[in-house]
Amino acid sequence: MGRLSLIKQHQVMFLAWLPYSQGSLNGDGTFYSSATAEKSAVQSAKDRTMYAVHPIPLSEVKAIRKHMPSFGWQYIVLVLVSGLTLPPLYFGTGGVRALFATLKQHIYLVKGADDPNTYLVNDTADPLQRSLTCLELTDVLMGAPPPGASATWPPPTGGVWVGPEVGSTVQWQEGTDARAPLVASVLEQFGRMTALARETTTNLLTSTAYWGAQPDDDALDAAAASCGPAAAVQPSVEGLPPLLMARQAARGLDPAQEEQHDRLHSGELTSTSVGVFELIDKSGAKLPMDRRPSSPAPPVYQEEFESFFNNEGRLVRWKAFKERVFSSGIEASLRQVAWKFLLGVFPPDSTRAERETFLKDKNCEYEILRLQWQTMNEEQASRNAKWRERRSRVDKDVHRTDRQQPFYSESRSSNIKQLRNILLTYVQFNNDLGYCQGMSDLASPILYVMRNEAEAFWCFTALMRRLEGNFQTDSMAMHGQLLALRKLVQLLDPPMHAFMEAKSCLNYFFCYRWLLIHFKREFSFDEVLRFWEALWANPHHEHFHLFVCVAVLEHHRRAILNSCQDFDDLLKFCVELSGRIPMTTVLQDADALCKWAGGAGMDCVAELNPAQL
Repeated sequence: MGRLSLIKQHQVMFLAWLPYSQGSLNGDGTFYSSATAEKSAVQSAKDRTMYAVHPIPLSEVKAIRKHMPSFGWQYIVLVLVSGLTLPPLYFGTGGVRALFATLKQHIYLVKGADDPNTYLVNDTADPLQRSLTCLELTDVLMGAPPPGASATWPPPTGGVWVGPEVGSTVQWQEGTDARAPLVASVLEQFGRMTALARETTTNLLTSTAYWGAQPDDDALDAAAASCGPAAAVQPSVEGLPPLLMARQAARGLDPAQEEQHDRLHSGELTSTSVGVFELIDKSGAKLPMDRRPSSPAPPVYQEEFESFFNNEGRLVRWKAFKERVFSSGIEASLRQVAWKFLLGVFPPDSTRAERETFLKDKNCEYEILRLQWQTMNEEQASRNAKWRERRSRVDKDVHRTDRQQPFYSESRSSNIKQLRNILLTYVQFNNDLGYCQGMSDLASPILYVMRNEAEAFWCFTALMRRLEGNFQTDSMAMHGQLLALRKLVQLLDPPMHAFMEAKSCLNYFFCYRWLLIHFKREFSFDEVLRFWEALWANPHHEHFHLFVCVAVLEHHRRAILNSCQDFDDLLKFCVELSGRIPMTTVLQDADALCKWAGGAGMDCVAELNPAQL
């Protein structure tokens, strides 16, 4: 016998079951430990621990199965996000309906398509909203150090975090925590922020508050003072942020020249009574001639592209080809072929004749897949709720994806119809995953480049093999990337990591959209094409996009340290970066940071599953 309790602490709902026993559960649902009871019944407390469900946040519950037989006891089974299934909880006198009615007041429950007795917890179509609900906010909100936090995490105030043992002392008091972001408010307002950011981008471009290449010395000193021992990648130069040191190592400039270089090329703005003007640093002329940045190499052009192949059409200079694409990109007219190599649709050692035969076979295979859903009549569709739901999502998304682009501007254009065909055929091709919001953002540029529905489908399928984990319902792939990003920031910029700790922002949710669709909504459409091919051709590893995230944060380091006071500020700031991130500079900085991090940086991403290249 015991009590099943729902406890709300700092806007987070917990569920717990503990047996009735002295020194474990108060009448109001809070927990305490009796030292006397512990001393007199150590073994009994140990036994109670084995059969207790200690407070777990509902964000860690993936599904709840209910069983309400006509005869016998009712019971529920909890399935956690980790995949663990807890033992059944029996209700001797009923109460399952009352429990679910209470749960629906606080969380989002969706009845499972396959089992009407299974309810999915906080399962939404939008992976971003799902992640904000399901990622582990508990430790941050409760004031305890998240896993892997450094020694700079301050001790919690107002109580001691309850450990895995029943006998731990705990004080949970309802109240507000200035550090804890209001998750419900974030979910409600996030959609509005994106639209607001795009409307105000023009005005924000004239503000220096969001364009900081150099850190504020006072802010850096304050952050560094709170930072405990941390392993540095390289010996630091006093007064310089990590990004400048990485650039210095990449360019071979000494610290003074690097600072001078950044002032010359980033520019500073000053506000006067008649407007905002850029300050030009003429002292840049003093830089040595051989140290000045050279003009960027042109994109790979037709003759150069052909030089990478032998007479049979095999791409024999594969490494050199990728290096050139990464550093300078490729001409638009060559992307139709080049992207198939970069995405793995064409093997580098395939001949020209083999590729022609391969495309013919794949075109036929695509037609067969497309006919599988196109020939489905309404009676069949009426018996397939999952298909109707996925088709509805696709229809909504294709009519609002990249509509500002002339290629997709006409509502009844054949291009929008082809985009819809690709996404619905992918639902048929990968029925386990289906369709999630964000996939249309990935398919749209590919169709624009390929100008062929079947070829665009197979390129999209190849890209999804790499990014499929981003859209899985368990969000484990996204959790892993966010954790790796946190480790990279801690490695490359300990003061920034200490700042994130102090502001309770170590979950890195504000970078979620960057990772989910690889900066698709952060750059202009043409820049996305250049950025993606650089990601696919990068000479480092398949997780290079995490270093791009670090580079973006470092590029705006001053603004983050000076202007962002909590999670909401940081989330709003990152959303407002859409259309304002210097793509070429960020790619160069990510390359420098990756080289600078070396093996230690590889260790940070070692636990991530390798992309299926």
